[in-house]
Amino acid sequence: MNANTQRGFQQRWVDLQNSEWGRNLRFMNYLKGEWIPCAQRWAHCYTNRVFHIGNTSTNRVESAHSSLQKWLASSTHKIDTLFLRYHTSIEGKVTELRKDLEDSRLKVFKLADGPPYGHLNMEVSLWAIELLMKERAREIVQRCGCRLHETHGLPCKCKMDALSDAGMELHPHHLHRFWSSLVYESPPDGAKWEDHDATERGIFAAMVEDVYRQGPAAVRKASQLLLPHIRPQVAGLLEPRESEAPKGRPPKRSNTRDPSWFEHERTRTAKRSKTNENTRKTHKTTPAG
Repeated sequence: MNANTQRGFQQRWVDLQNSEWGRNLRFMNYLKGEWIPCAQRWAHCYTNRVFHIGNTSTNRVESAHSSLQKWLASSTHKIDTLFLRYHTSIEGKVTELRKDLEDSRLKVFKLADGPPYGHLNMEVSLWAIELLMKERAREIVQRCGCRLHETHGLPCKCKMDALSDAGMELHPHHLHRFWSSLVYESPPDGAKWEDHDATERGIFAAMVEDVYRQGPAAVRKASQLLLPHIRPQVAGLLEPRESEAPKGRPPKRSNTRDPSWFEHERTRTAKRSKTNENTRKTHKTTPAG
């Protein structure tokens, strides 16, 4: 099962037949009839070449099936009601997955905030960065195997070492697009990795050509919009200078701070209780009629 190559799998199968287990005809016939014909579904030398993004069990399918049953709420529905509820459930799951991806992309992974993972922060899933860090820390004894590239669409140990030797860092286009967009397709080869930077430059160049065709007025307006972003010092949008002697700033050793929510509520409650107590005293001391 743990053989990484087909040759190793065949060799281990021969060794098993020549061992003491090979004398048990019932056991060997069971393996030959049930397990060996479907070896492509459980042996690592075959499963390590399948693009599965880490989904190696049926837990996700069973969970989705259970939630769908709860959503249907009944086993007797009209065909139109059934499909409407089914599609609504699927859309809800897709929305939930996209939300989880965006939440993961909005977080900054402090351990990876630098080479060679700095360009991946807030661009891909945090789980992808964690897998890359584990893969890079792995020691290669004989051969890499490129398992991570085949199964997850991520650069394996040998590919990351090659990028490091060339003085390059990891970019989002080195990873399968699933980790940034949830687009589930077969992983492209290393020579066919999409260069998102080149794509964005092409889109920008096409927009510039469109602006030129619209005339001088459009060029002037586009220049005014881009100037604050490209040359903020020319547009007069520099950061304001910090006052050297500001008023109201506490001394360096001051421990003063804004009250916390609990302290603020406690003070407000105490003031309210004191006001109520004064009101009651006023009513008691006021003469009747």
